[in-house]
Amino acid sequence: MTGERYDVIIIGGGPGGLSCGAMLAHRGARVLLVERNDRTGGKAVTAERDGFRYELGPKLQVPMQNPGFKQLFAALGMPDKLGQILLDRASVSHKQPDGSYRTVITPQTSGMDPTPFFDLWGLDDADREKALAVLTEMVSLTPEQLDELDDTSMHDYLATRDVPWGLYSYLAMHANASLAEPIDLVAASEQIKIMQEIAVQGGGGYYYGGFGRVLDDIADAIRERGGTIITGTDVQRIDVDGGRVTGVTTSAGSFEAPIVVSDAGIQPTILKLAGREHFDDDYVKWVENLVPGWGWATIRYQLDAPVLTEGCYIIYGDDTWWNLERYEAFLQGEIPDDVVVFISVPSFFDPSMAPEGKQVIITGSPAPADPTEPHIDALYERVESTLRKVFPDIFEHIERRSHDGPGDVAAHSRDSVLPGQGGECVGVGQIVGQCGTKKPKPATPLPGLFLTGCDAGAPGMGTHQATMSGMTVAGLVLDELEGAGLATGPRR
Repeated sequence: MTGERYDVIIIGGGPGGLSCGAMLAHRGARVLLVERNDRTGGKAVTAERDGFRYELGPKLQVPMQNPGFKQLFAALGMPDKLGQILLDRASVSHKQPDGSYRTVITPQTSGMDPTPFFDLWGLDDADREKALAVLTEMVSLTPEQLDELDDTSMHDYLATRDVPWGLYSYLAMHANASLAEPIDLVAASEQIKIMQEIAVQGGGGYYYGGFGRVLDDIADAIRERGGTIITGTDVQRIDVDGGRVTGVTTSAGSFEAPIVVSDAGIQPTILKLAGREHFDDDYVKWVENLVPGWGWATIRYQLDAPVLTEGCYIIYGDDTWWNLERYEAFLQGEIPDDVVVFISVPSFFDPSMAPEGKQVIITGSPAPADPTEPHIDALYERVESTLRKVFPDIFEHIERRSHDGPGDVAAHSRDSVLPGQGGECVGVGQIVGQCGTKKPKPATPLPGLFLTGCDAGAPGMGTHQATMSGMTVAGLVLDELEGAGLATGPRR
Protein backbone atom coordinates (compact mmCIF):
# COMPACT_ATOMS: atom_id res chain seq x y z
CA MET A 1 0.00 0.00 0.00
CA THR A 2 2.96 2.32 0.53
CA GLY A 3 3.36 4.93 -2.17
CA GLU A 4 -0.33 5.02 -3.06
CA ARG A 5 -1.87 8.40 -3.85
CA TYR A 6 -4.95 9.74 -2.09
CA ASP A 7 -6.95 12.94 -2.22
CA VAL A 8 -6.63 13.48 1.54
CA ILE A 9 -4.56 11.91 4.31
CA ILE A 10 -5.85 12.32 7.85
CA ILE A 11 -3.47 12.02 10.79
CA GLY A 12 -5.23 10.69 13.87
CA GLY A 13 -8.53 8.93 14.41
CA GLY A 14 -10.06 10.98 17.20
CA PRO A 15 -13.59 12.40 16.78
CA GLY A 16 -12.29 15.27 14.64
CA GLY A 17 -10.26 13.11 12.28
CA LEU A 18 -12.94 10.45 11.99
CA SER A 19 -15.78 12.88 11.32
CA CYS A 20 -13.68 14.75 8.75
CA GLY A 21 -12.73 11.51 7.03
CA ALA A 22 -16.29 10.21 6.98
CA MET A 23 -17.63 13.40 5.41
CA LEU A 24 -14.86 13.44 2.80
CA ALA A 25 -15.34 9.77 1.90
CA HIS A 26 -19.11 10.32 1.77
CA ARG A 27 -18.50 13.00 -0.85
CA GLY A 28 -16.27 10.72 -2.92
CA ALA A 29 -12.77 11.77 -1.89
CA ARG A 30 -10.09 9.07 -1.70
CA VAL A 31 -9.27 9.15 2.01
CA LEU A 32 -6.49 7.54 4.02
CA LEU A 33 -6.65 7.84 7.83
CA VAL A 34 -3.54 6.89 9.79
CA GLU A 35 -3.91 6.09 13.51
CA ARG A 36 -1.00 5.44 15.88
CA ASN A 37 -2.98 3.15 18.21
CA ASP A 38 -4.40 -0.27 17.48
CA ARG A 39 -7.89 1.22 17.17
CA THR A 40 -9.41 4.57 16.36
CA GLY A 41 -11.26 6.76 18.86
CA GLY A 42 -8.58 9.00 20.33
CA LYS A 43 -9.29 10.21 23.85
CA ALA A 44 -12.94 9.12 23.50
CA VAL A 45 -12.17 5.46 22.84
CA THR A 46 -14.07 2.86 24.86
CA ALA A 47 -11.90 0.22 26.53
CA GLU A 48 -12.91 -3.25 27.77
CA ARG A 49 -11.66 -5.35 30.67
CA ASP A 50 -13.16 -8.20 32.70
CA GLY A 51 -16.50 -7.72 30.97
CA PHE A 52 -16.61 -4.00 31.87
CA ARG A 53 -16.57 -1.32 29.15
CA TYR A 54 -15.74 2.30 29.84
CA GLU A 55 -14.19 5.49 28.52
CA LEU A 56 -10.68 6.46 29.62
CA GLY A 57 -12.12 9.43 31.54
CA PRO A 58 -15.57 10.57 32.73
CA LYS A 59 -17.47 11.55 29.63
CA LEU A 60 -20.99 12.74 28.82
CA GLN A 61 -22.42 14.45 25.76
CA VAL A 62 -23.04 18.21 25.80
CA PRO A 63 -25.31 19.35 24.25
CA MET A 64 -27.77 16.47 24.53
CA GLN A 65 -30.41 17.20 21.91
CA ASN A 66 -28.42 18.08 18.78
CA PRO A 67 -24.77 17.16 19.34
CA GLY A 68 -22.16 17.01 16.61
CA PHE A 69 -22.53 13.24 16.38
CA LYS A 70 -26.24 13.57 15.59
CA GLN A 71 -25.53 16.14 12.88
CA LEU A 72 -22.77 13.97 11.44
CA PHE A 73 -24.85 10.77 11.37
CA ALA A 74 -27.66 12.67 9.63
CA ALA A 75 -25.25 14.06 7.03
CA LEU A 76 -23.91 10.54 6.41
CA GLY A 77 -27.43 9.24 5.87
CA MET A 78 -27.49 6.99 8.94
CA PRO A 79 -29.39 8.99 11.61
CA ASP A 80 -31.04 5.94 13.18
CA LYS A 81 -27.69 4.34 13.96
CA LEU A 82 -26.64 6.79 16.68
CA GLY A 83 -28.72 5.40 19.55
CA GLN A 84 -28.27 8.30 21.98
CA ILE A 85 -29.59 8.13 25.54
CA LEU A 86 -30.53 11.39 27.19
CA LEU A 87 -29.80 12.20 30.83
CA ASP A 88 -32.71 13.83 32.61
CA ARG A 89 -31.06 14.60 35.94
CA ALA A 90 -27.75 14.65 37.81
CA SER A 91 -26.55 14.60 41.42
CA VAL A 92 -24.66 17.69 42.59
CA SER A 93 -22.95 17.75 46.01
CA HIS A 94 -21.68 21.01 47.50
CA LYS A 95 -19.29 21.16 50.44
CA GLN A 96 -20.71 23.06 53.41
CA PRO A 97 -18.73 25.25 55.88
CA ASP A 98 -18.60 22.38 58.41
CA GLY A 99 -17.03 20.05 55.83
CA SER A 100 -20.17 17.99 55.17
CA TYR A 101 -21.75 17.81 51.72
CA ARG A 102 -25.25 18.88 50.76
CA THR A 103 -26.67 17.05 47.73
CA VAL A 104 -29.50 17.90 45.34
CA ILE A 105 -30.80 16.22 42.20
CA THR A 106 -30.89 18.71 39.35
CA PRO A 107 -32.68 18.45 35.99
CA GLN A 108 -30.45 18.24 32.91
CA THR A 109 -33.04 18.67 30.19
CA SER A 110 -33.70 21.80 28.16
CA GLY A 111 -35.28 24.69 30.00
CA MET A 112 -33.69 23.59 33.25
CA ASP A 113 -35.16 24.95 36.47
CA PRO A 114 -32.33 26.55 38.51
CA THR A 115 -34.24 26.22 41.80
CA PRO A 116 -32.35 23.08 42.96
CA PHE A 117 -29.08 24.95 42.50
CA PHE A 118 -30.39 27.92 44.45
CA ASP A 119 -31.40 25.53 47.23
CA LEU A 120 -27.97 23.90 47.12
CA TRP A 121 -26.24 27.26 47.55
CA GLY A 122 -28.62 28.41 50.27
CA LEU A 123 -29.61 31.62 48.45
CA ASP A 124 -32.22 33.90 49.96
CA ASP A 125 -34.93 35.48 47.81
CA ALA A 126 -32.84 38.55 46.96
CA ASP A 127 -29.84 36.50 45.84
CA ARG A 128 -32.07 34.18 43.84
CA GLU A 129 -33.30 37.16 41.84
CA LYS A 130 -29.71 38.32 41.27
CA ALA A 131 -28.57 34.86 40.19
CA LEU A 132 -31.54 34.46 37.86
CA ALA A 133 -30.82 37.85 36.28
CA VAL A 134 -27.21 36.87 35.52
CA LEU A 135 -28.19 33.46 34.14
CA THR A 136 -30.91 35.01 31.98
CA GLU A 137 -28.46 37.53 30.59
CA MET A 138 -25.95 34.80 29.71
CA VAL A 139 -28.54 32.68 27.92
CA SER A 140 -29.79 35.73 26.01
CA LEU A 141 -26.44 36.89 24.60
CA THR A 142 -26.31 36.86 20.80
CA PRO A 143 -23.44 35.32 18.82
CA GLU A 144 -22.22 38.82 18.02
CA GLN A 145 -22.23 39.79 21.69
CA LEU A 146 -20.37 36.60 22.57
CA ASP A 147 -17.67 37.37 19.99
CA GLU A 148 -17.01 40.60 21.85
CA LEU A 149 -16.12 38.55 24.97
CA ASP A 150 -13.22 36.62 23.42
CA ASP A 151 -10.76 38.83 25.31
CA THR A 152 -12.75 38.84 28.57
CA SER A 153 -12.24 36.13 31.19
CA MET A 154 -15.31 34.65 32.86
CA HIS A 155 -14.10 36.12 36.15
CA ASP A 156 -13.92 39.61 34.66
CA TYR A 157 -17.34 39.20 33.06
CA LEU A 158 -18.88 38.29 36.41
CA ALA A 159 -16.94 40.95 38.30
CA THR A 160 -18.98 43.67 36.59
CA ARG A 161 -22.27 42.13 37.72
CA ASP A 162 -23.97 41.57 41.05
CA VAL A 163 -23.34 37.82 41.29
CA PRO A 164 -24.12 35.81 44.44
CA TRP A 165 -21.13 33.84 45.64
CA GLY A 166 -22.92 30.50 45.19
CA LEU A 167 -23.33 31.14 41.46
CA TYR A 168 -19.76 32.40 41.08
CA SER A 169 -18.38 29.33 42.83
CA TYR A 170 -20.45 26.99 40.64
CA LEU A 171 -19.26 28.72 37.46
CA ALA A 172 -15.66 28.48 38.71
CA MET A 173 -16.17 24.73 39.14
CA HIS A 174 -17.83 24.56 35.71
CA ALA A 175 -14.83 26.25 34.10
CA ASN A 176 -12.60 23.55 35.61
CA ALA A 177 -14.82 20.57 34.88
CA SER A 178 -16.20 21.49 31.46
CA LEU A 179 -13.38 23.48 29.90
CA ALA A 180 -10.35 22.36 31.96
CA GLU A 181 -9.38 25.98 32.61
CA PRO A 182 -9.43 28.41 35.56
CA ILE A 183 -12.30 30.89 35.70
CA ASP A 184 -9.90 33.84 35.54
CA LEU A 185 -8.32 32.55 32.32
CA VAL A 186 -11.14 30.84 30.42
CA ALA A 187 -12.81 33.11 27.89
CA ALA A 188 -16.30 34.25 28.85
CA SER A 189 -17.39 33.73 25.24
CA GLU A 190 -16.44 30.05 25.31
CA GLN A 191 -17.95 29.23 28.70
CA ILE A 192 -21.19 31.11 28.08
CA LYS A 193 -21.68 29.35 24.72
CA ILE A 194 -21.55 26.04 26.55
CA MET A 195 -23.90 27.31 29.26
CA GLN A 196 -26.33 28.33 26.52
CA GLU A 197 -26.17 24.86 24.96
CA ILE A 198 -26.85 23.23 28.32
CA ALA A 199 -29.78 25.56 29.04
CA VAL A 200 -31.39 25.15 25.62
CA GLN A 201 -30.42 21.61 24.59
CA GLY A 202 -29.76 19.81 27.87
CA GLY A 203 -26.71 19.07 29.94
CA GLY A 204 -25.51 15.51 29.31
CA GLY A 205 -26.10 12.32 27.41
CA TYR A 206 -24.59 8.97 26.59
CA TYR A 207 -24.68 6.32 23.86
CA TYR A 208 -25.49 2.61 23.75
CA GLY A 209 -22.12 0.88 23.67
CA GLY A 210 -20.30 4.00 24.83
CA PHE A 211 -18.61 6.79 22.92
CA GLY A 212 -16.22 4.28 21.41
CA ARG A 213 -19.08 2.43 19.71
CA VAL A 214 -20.17 5.69 18.07
CA LEU A 215 -16.63 6.33 16.86
CA ASP A 216 -16.35 2.76 15.58
CA ASP A 217 -19.49 3.38 13.54
CA ILE A 218 -17.90 6.48 12.03
CA ALA A 219 -14.76 4.51 11.19
CA ASP A 220 -16.93 1.87 9.53
CA ALA A 221 -18.63 4.63 7.52
CA ILE A 222 -15.23 5.69 6.16
CA ARG A 223 -14.44 2.14 5.03
CA GLU A 224 -17.93 1.56 3.60
CA ARG A 225 -17.51 4.67 1.46
CA GLY A 226 -14.20 3.56 0.02
CA GLY A 227 -11.82 5.11 2.54
CA THR A 228 -8.82 3.36 4.04
CA ILE A 229 -7.83 3.25 7.72
CA ILE A 230 -4.51 1.90 8.91
CA THR A 231 -3.90 1.52 12.65
CA GLY A 232 -0.84 0.84 14.76
CA THR A 233 1.08 3.23 12.51
CA ASP A 234 3.00 6.34 13.52
CA VAL A 235 3.17 9.36 11.25
CA GLN A 236 6.81 10.40 11.38
CA ARG A 237 6.57 13.53 9.28
CA ILE A 238 4.37 15.52 6.94
CA ASP A 239 6.14 15.67 3.59
CA VAL A 240 6.55 19.06 1.96
CA ASP A 241 7.92 19.88 -1.50
CA GLY A 242 7.85 23.13 -3.41
CA GLY A 243 6.16 24.96 -0.54
CA ARG A 244 3.13 22.68 -0.23
CA VAL A 245 2.14 19.40 1.38
CA THR A 246 2.76 16.25 -0.70
CA GLY A 247 1.87 13.47 1.76
CA VAL A 248 3.18 11.75 4.87
CA THR A 249 5.97 9.40 5.87
CA THR A 250 4.91 6.78 8.40
CA SER A 251 6.28 3.72 10.16
CA ALA A 252 4.52 1.73 7.42
CA GLY A 253 5.94 3.71 4.51
CA SER A 254 5.14 6.89 2.57
CA PHE A 255 1.79 7.95 1.16
CA GLU A 256 1.02 10.79 -1.24
CA ALA A 257 -1.78 13.35 -1.14
CA PRO A 258 -2.11 17.04 -1.97
CA ILE A 259 -3.92 17.65 1.31
CA VAL A 260 -3.15 16.47 4.84
CA VAL A 261 -5.58 17.01 7.74
CA SER A 262 -4.07 16.64 11.21
CA ASP A 263 -6.06 15.59 14.28
CA ALA A 264 -2.82 15.32 16.26
CA GLY A 265 -3.01 18.80 17.84
CA ILE A 266 -1.76 22.09 16.45
CA GLN A 267 1.48 22.16 18.45
CA PRO A 268 2.65 18.61 17.59
CA THR A 269 1.55 19.17 13.97
CA ILE A 270 3.35 22.46 13.36
CA LEU A 271 6.38 22.07 15.60
CA LYS A 272 7.12 18.37 15.01
CA LEU A 273 5.33 16.70 12.11
CA ALA A 274 5.49 19.52 9.54
CA GLY A 275 8.46 21.33 11.04
CA ARG A 276 8.78 24.96 12.04
CA GLU A 277 11.04 25.65 9.07
CA HIS A 278 7.96 25.70 6.83
CA PHE A 279 6.31 28.59 8.69
CA ASP A 280 7.30 32.16 9.40
CA ASP A 281 8.66 33.03 12.82
CA ASP A 282 5.55 34.93 13.94
CA TYR A 283 3.27 31.95 13.28
CA VAL A 284 5.63 29.55 15.04
CA LYS A 285 5.85 31.85 18.06
CA TRP A 286 2.05 32.16 18.13
CA VAL A 287 1.67 28.37 18.06
CA GLU A 288 4.22 27.98 20.85
CA ASN A 289 2.31 30.48 22.98
CA LEU A 290 -1.06 28.71 22.70
CA VAL A 291 -2.02 27.65 26.22
CA PRO A 292 -3.06 24.00 26.63
CA GLY A 293 -6.08 23.16 28.70
CA TRP A 294 -5.57 21.06 31.79
CA GLY A 295 -5.41 17.31 31.85
CA TRP A 296 -7.53 14.99 33.95
CA ALA A 297 -6.68 12.66 36.82
CA THR A 298 -9.04 9.72 36.26
CA ILE A 299 -9.79 6.74 38.48
CA ARG A 300 -12.02 3.96 37.15
CA TYR A 301 -13.73 1.55 39.54
CA GLN A 302 -15.13 -1.85 38.64
CA LEU A 303 -17.67 -2.66 41.36
CA ASP A 304 -19.15 -6.02 42.30
CA ALA A 305 -22.57 -4.42 42.90
CA PRO A 306 -24.49 -1.32 41.79
CA VAL A 307 -23.74 1.47 44.28
CA LEU A 308 -24.53 4.75 42.54
CA THR A 309 -28.08 5.40 41.41
CA GLU A 310 -27.60 8.28 38.94
CA GLY A 311 -25.70 8.58 35.68
CA CYS A 312 -23.78 11.75 36.52
CA TYR A 313 -22.36 13.22 39.73
CA ILE A 314 -20.58 16.47 40.52
CA ILE A 315 -18.84 17.03 43.85
CA TYR A 316 -17.30 20.38 44.67
CA GLY A 317 -16.84 23.06 47.31
CA ASP A 318 -15.96 26.72 47.38
CA ASP A 319 -12.37 25.76 48.25
CA THR A 320 -11.96 22.92 45.75
CA TRP A 321 -11.96 24.54 42.30
CA TRP A 322 -8.83 26.13 40.89
CA ASN A 323 -8.36 29.69 39.82
CA LEU A 324 -4.90 30.75 38.66
CA GLU A 325 -3.71 31.41 42.22
CA ARG A 326 -4.85 28.03 43.52
CA TYR A 327 -3.44 26.26 40.46
CA GLU A 328 -0.04 27.86 40.92
CA ALA A 329 -0.13 26.84 44.60
CA PHE A 330 -0.83 23.23 43.55
CA LEU A 331 2.16 23.29 41.22
CA GLN A 332 4.26 24.31 44.22
CA GLY A 333 3.05 21.28 46.15
CA GLU A 334 0.15 22.80 48.13
CA ILE A 335 -2.34 19.96 47.72
CA PRO A 336 -5.92 20.83 48.80
CA ASP A 337 -7.79 18.56 51.22
CA ASP A 338 -10.72 18.15 48.80
CA VAL A 339 -10.98 18.50 45.05
CA VAL A 340 -13.61 18.88 42.34
CA VAL A 341 -14.80 15.39 41.36
CA PHE A 342 -16.86 14.50 38.32
CA ILE A 343 -18.38 11.02 37.95
CA SER A 344 -20.01 9.25 35.03
CA VAL A 345 -21.64 5.83 35.30
CA PRO A 346 -21.70 4.15 31.86
CA SER A 347 -23.63 1.11 33.10
CA PHE A 348 -26.42 3.40 34.39
CA PHE A 349 -27.18 4.33 30.78
CA ASP A 350 -26.37 1.02 29.15
CA PRO A 351 -26.42 -2.00 31.50
CA SER A 352 -24.32 -3.97 29.01
CA MET A 353 -21.34 -1.77 29.95
CA ALA A 354 -20.89 -3.94 33.07
CA PRO A 355 -21.52 -7.63 33.86
CA GLU A 356 -24.96 -8.34 35.29
CA GLY A 357 -25.26 -7.20 38.89
CA LYS A 358 -22.11 -5.07 38.70
CA GLN A 359 -21.29 -1.43 37.97
CA VAL A 360 -18.52 0.60 36.39
CA ILE A 361 -17.93 4.20 37.46
CA ILE A 362 -15.42 6.71 36.11
CA THR A 363 -14.26 9.54 38.36
CA GLY A 364 -11.74 12.29 38.02
CA SER A 365 -10.53 15.80 38.72
CA PRO A 366 -8.66 18.45 36.71
CA ALA A 367 -4.89 18.03 36.63
CA PRO A 368 -1.97 19.81 34.97
CA ALA A 369 -1.41 18.83 31.33
CA ASP A 370 2.24 18.07 32.03
CA PRO A 371 2.84 14.33 31.39
CA THR A 372 5.57 14.41 34.05
CA GLU A 373 3.46 16.18 36.73
CA PRO A 374 5.12 15.23 40.05
CA HIS A 375 1.98 15.64 42.17
CA ILE A 376 -0.36 13.43 40.14
CA ASP A 377 -0.38 10.62 42.73
CA ALA A 378 -1.34 13.10 45.46
CA LEU A 379 -4.22 14.25 43.25
CA TYR A 380 -5.43 10.67 42.83
CA GLU A 381 -5.37 10.36 46.63
CA ARG A 382 -7.49 13.51 47.00
CA VAL A 383 -10.02 12.23 44.49
CA GLU A 384 -10.40 9.08 46.57
CA SER A 385 -10.53 10.92 49.89
CA THR A 386 -13.27 13.21 48.56
CA LEU A 387 -15.23 10.21 47.28
CA ARG A 388 -14.94 8.50 50.68
CA LYS A 389 -16.63 11.49 52.31
CA VAL A 390 -19.59 11.53 49.94
CA PHE A 391 -19.97 7.92 48.71
CA PRO A 392 -18.15 5.64 51.16
CA ASP A 393 -20.09 2.58 49.96
CA ILE A 394 -18.05 2.59 46.75
CA PHE A 395 -15.04 1.31 48.64
CA GLU A 396 -16.83 -1.76 49.98
CA HIS A 397 -17.44 -3.09 46.46
CA ILE A 398 -14.28 -2.48 44.43
CA GLU A 399 -13.12 -5.39 42.29
CA ARG A 400 -10.51 -3.36 40.44
CA ARG A 401 -9.36 0.25 40.18
CA SER A 402 -7.25 1.78 37.42
CA HIS A 403 -5.80 5.22 36.75
CA ASP A 404 -5.41 7.39 33.68
CA GLY A 405 -3.60 10.73 33.81
CA PRO A 406 -1.82 13.29 31.62
CA GLY A 407 1.10 10.95 30.97
CA ASP A 408 -1.26 8.29 29.66
CA VAL A 409 -3.02 10.81 27.41
CA ALA A 410 0.27 11.99 25.93
CA ALA A 411 1.35 8.40 25.27
CA HIS A 412 -2.02 7.50 23.78
CA SER A 413 -3.04 10.45 21.67
CA ARG A 414 -1.01 13.64 21.83
CA ASP A 415 2.77 14.04 21.63
CA SER A 416 4.40 16.34 24.16
CA VAL A 417 6.48 18.81 22.14
CA LEU A 418 6.65 21.69 24.63
CA PRO A 419 7.28 21.74 28.39
CA GLY A 420 4.07 21.12 30.36
CA GLN A 421 2.08 20.19 27.25
CA GLY A 422 0.77 16.91 25.85
CA GLY A 423 -1.58 15.55 28.53
CA GLU A 424 -4.45 17.97 27.99
CA CYS A 425 -7.87 16.32 28.08
CA VAL A 426 -9.34 18.63 25.43
CA GLY A 427 -6.82 20.80 23.60
CA VAL A 428 -5.80 24.43 23.25
CA GLY A 429 -7.62 27.63 22.39
CA GLN A 430 -10.13 28.08 25.23
CA ILE A 431 -8.61 31.03 27.08
CA VAL A 432 -8.92 34.77 26.62
CA GLY A 433 -7.49 35.90 23.31
CA GLN A 434 -7.15 32.35 21.94
CA CYS A 435 -10.70 31.14 21.32
CA GLY A 436 -13.84 32.18 19.50
CA THR A 437 -12.91 34.47 16.63
CA LYS A 438 -9.26 34.09 17.67
CA LYS A 439 -9.21 30.31 17.81
CA PRO A 440 -6.63 28.60 15.55
CA LYS A 441 -7.94 28.43 12.00
CA PRO A 442 -8.26 25.02 10.31
CA ALA A 443 -6.27 26.12 7.27
CA THR A 444 -2.61 26.62 8.17
CA PRO A 445 -0.19 28.93 6.32
CA LEU A 446 1.35 25.83 4.68
CA PRO A 447 -0.68 25.08 1.52
CA GLY A 448 -2.45 21.76 1.76
CA LEU A 449 -2.19 21.41 5.56
CA PHE A 450 -5.36 21.61 7.67
CA LEU A 451 -6.10 21.10 11.36
CA THR A 452 -9.14 19.47 12.92
CA GLY A 453 -10.32 18.47 16.39
CA CYS A 454 -10.70 20.58 19.51
CA ASP A 455 -7.75 22.79 18.62
CA ALA A 456 -9.36 24.36 15.56
CA GLY A 457 -12.61 25.01 13.79
CA ALA A 458 -15.45 25.02 16.33
CA PRO A 459 -16.58 26.07 19.83
CA GLY A 460 -18.17 23.84 22.44
CA MET A 461 -17.25 20.86 24.59
CA GLY A 462 -15.26 17.72 23.87
CA THR A 463 -16.62 15.36 21.22
CA HIS A 464 -19.22 17.89 20.08
CA GLN A 465 -16.52 20.49 19.45
CA ALA A 466 -14.24 18.01 17.69
CA THR A 467 -16.99 16.55 15.50
CA MET A 468 -18.26 19.95 14.41
CA SER A 469 -14.67 20.89 13.60
CA GLY A 470 -14.28 17.74 11.49
CA MET A 471 -17.40 18.53 9.49
CA THR A 472 -16.32 22.14 8.97
CA VAL A 473 -12.84 21.13 7.84
CA ALA A 474 -14.24 18.54 5.44
CA GLY A 475 -16.13 21.34 3.68
CA LEU A 476 -12.99 23.46 3.43
CA VAL A 477 -10.99 20.54 2.05
CA LEU A 478 -13.64 19.68 -0.56
CA ASP A 479 -13.67 23.31 -1.71
CA GLU A 480 -9.89 23.24 -2.14
CA LEU A 481 -9.91 19.90 -3.93
CA GLU A 482 -12.56 21.04 -6.35
CA GLY A 483 -11.30 24.60 -6.79
CA ALA A 484 -7.71 23.60 -7.50
CA GLY A 485 -8.46 20.42 -9.46
CA LEU A 486 -6.44 18.34 -6.98
CA ALA A 487 -8.76 15.35 -6.67
CA THR A 488 -7.82 11.98 -8.17
CA GLY A 489 -11.40 10.74 -8.56
CA PRO A 490 -14.97 12.00 -9.14
CA ARG A 491 -16.98 13.61 -6.37
CA ARG A 492 -20.28 12.17 -5.26
